Amino acid sequence: MHRNIVVVFGLLLVGLLFLDYSQDVHWSLYVLLFLCFFSLEFYGAYFIHSGFHLKAICKIKTKEKIIALTFDDGPAPQTEKILEVLQEFNAKATFFCIGERIKGKENILIKIDQQGHLIGNHSHTHGFLFDFKTTNALLNDIQLCSENISSVIGKKPTFFRPPYGVTTPGIARAVKKLKLEVVGWNIRSLDTQIKDREKLLTRIKESLEPGSIVLLHDTVTGIEIVTKDLLIYLKEQNYKVVPLDQLIQKKSYV
Repeated sequence: MHRNIVVVFGLLLVGLLFLDYSQDVHWSLYVLLFLCFFSLEFYGAYFIHSGFHLKAICKIKTKEKIIALTFDDGPAPQTEKILEVLQEFNAKATFFCIGERIKGKENILIKIDQQGHLIGNHSHTHGFLFDFKTTNALLNDIQLCSENISSVIGKKPTFFRPPYGVTTPGIARAVKKLKLEVVGWNIRSLDTQIKDREKLLTRIKESLEPGSIVLLHDTVTGIEIVTKDLLIYLKEQNYKVVPLDQLIQKKSYV
């Protein structure tokens, strides 16, 4: 879609320049053209489900009441509390880990793996300017995260979630070269912003549907309480939490 948009707007710009050459065109048309272009680019970059720069799995179509829980930005101290809750309900989740946060928390990563949960790549640095890196820099960053995970559990993840869910042409090229499966979400809990646990839980409940992928963060204080309340609700509604690889039918490691 990104390539098509660039081609279309390029042709429109050429047409506008040609028209401007033959007759006077008001400058506001150029402004309007560029505003439209950058609005589409912004939407495509910041909404991972758009598929604008790359294809991301954000949910699956199914009538079966199954969903997957995912946690970003760990490993963190709260991760172990979440693991206890998940074990209590016999539920499996996926943890998209930041590579540079693994050092000193290798035991948490091992525990995640040993308890049957999955570990995904969430970049090594997760820096604010991550999306502005060159393709080679992105390749190195993402590879380093996978290597750090592999050095601890002996497996390289195939699931990748871009930092902040932002996608760019560079990220698209990098994940294609590394043969990674990009995983988004269709339920963004906003647990890093919503501090009221009841409001947070209500937001998730209202968006829940079969085949959902829920985004949470294991860096949020008290998220294990929200997770427990959510698991109780899911059980009441006859939903089953399944591993991400089972939900999307893709291999989680190589």
